Amino acid sequence: MSKIDISTRTIIKLFGFALLLWFLWAIRDILILLFVVLILVAAFSPTVDYLEKSGLPRLLAVILIYLVLLICLSFLVYLIVPPIVEQVNELTHNLPYYIDKTNVFYSQVKDYLPQFQSGLQNLASALGRFTDNIWSAGLAVFGGIIAFVTVMVLTFYILLEKDGFDSVIVSLIPKEYKGKVLTILHKVGKKMGTWLRGQLLLCLIIAILDFVVFYILNLPFALVLAVLGGILEIIPTIGPILAAIPAIIMALTISPLTAIIVGLALLGIQQLESQILVPKIMGRAMGLSPVIVIIALLIGGKLFGIGGAILAVPAATVLIIIIKEWRKT
Repeated sequence: MSKIDISTRTIIKLFGFALLLWFLWAIRDILILLFVVLILVAAFSPTVDYLEKSGLPRLLAVILIYLVLLICLSFLVYLIVPPIVEQVNELTHNLPYYIDKTNVFYSQVKDYLPQFQSGLQNLASALGRFTDNIWSAGLAVFGGIIAFVTVMVLTFYILLEKDGFDSVIVSLIPKEYKGKVLTILHKVGKKMGTWLRGQLLLCLIIAILDFVVFYILNLPFALVLAVLGGILEIIPTIGPILAAIPAIIMALTISPLTAIIVGLALLGIQQLESQILVPKIMGRAMGLSPVIVIIALLIGGKLFGIGGAILAVPAATVLIIIIKEWRKT
């Protein structure tokens, strides 16, 4: 019978590794926050660098980007949110009529009708508050005032310095690993910036295309359904499917033929997105197979909810880049 000897050094290393994993899990919220900062910095850095090369001081370039983002966000909120609130309120009051008219699973869902109406009413109220107080709504997205301020301040200060992340990493890691870590960081930053810019543009395009289709077909609550489709576009593979379900159900209130047309139109938009828009806008930014994407979504959603699902794909991309680069050594 063979005997296995485990040295004290090995035990210490295993204990240290387990302690490191525990520590990383304990500060997972901070790591997610830093990951969001990395994505924002990667997305805005090319624009800041371009403005600086054009003769604008870097500080003014960063401030200009922040002002433009604030103006665009305010414009979109005041332009889109009020009609969405109106349509959601209308849907709340007329929900029994639409469910009865569709006659789809009515016997199963009618007992839950009051809860549906209450949920929609709360959504309308929340959207109304969103219009009244833009900053409160923005802070809620980031999970609170502290998280929002931290993300914006860190992003601001890192953008002020050229190679801001590089200088931080260089000061924290041993000299023999600096080259490899910086190579990984540059590749990660490039992919994250491409992902964020591409996703925002894709969400806008899909929302516009959905609205055009729904408006032409005279679909009830076309704006709400189109905005929902644009938002869910950020969740790959699963998002478009989730967005299509309420649109098709609402089309059933008109006629089964309209529902079929809506389904075919959404399928066509999805094919346009996957075959033309994604390759043109994002290229092979992520480079992940559908299987990895779905697994990443499931893991991210299970661990961190909707936010985890949204960040799952870029996080999986980062992990794959690290593994590939480290294997080269």
